[in-house]
Amino acid sequence: MAHRFANSRSAQLLTTSRQWVLVDATGQDLEGMTRTVCKLLEGRHKPIYSKTMDLGDNLVVINTRKMVIPEKKVYWWYSGYASGHRHVYAKDFHLFRPTECLRLQVEFKLDKLFPQYVKDRMSRLYLYPDEDYPYAANISKVIEGPNNVYRSLADYTENDIANFVEAPDSRLREPQPLYEWDDLD
Repeated sequence: MAHRFANSRSAQLLTTSRQWVLVDATGQDLEGMTRTVCKLLEGRHKPIYSKTMDLGDNLVVINTRKMVIPEKKVYWWYSGYASGHRHVYAKDFHLFRPTECLRLQVEFKLDKLFPQYVKDRMSRLYLYPDEDYPYAANISKVIEGPNNVYRSLADYTENDIANFVEAPDSRLREPQPLYEWDDLD
């Protein structure tokens, strides 16, 4: 005869154990991916989440090279010396180090209230620029990206482009008076 709490124990084991989660970053924006990754690393998706406990999962993010990076985002640092301020645009930085933009964003966004957990959580984050990753046997869950996938203009067919609904131009509209006594002349 099975124990009467057997089902609750297995549910508790699934809740507290660390799972391996795979997330595909193709076409996802940087901010949305950062929010999703932080939520999974901190364990905020679990019903027994507490800030004082480290319940997050192991997270494998693939295709970081194909993420959408904002053009105006700037990473800067200061060396401490005179004229030691340096900066680089995220778009350029992403070309040379495709995993670093997401890693820096996640490290910055993780909860700083308990800094002892940041290093442990970052050690459970595995970022890969392409689809090749060595943890395929460990993956227990695959999660869709947080946003709709952005498509480039080359991905649309000629029919889609021809049937695209254009937004009306508000500058072509005649100005309307607010009241009947207003004169627009």
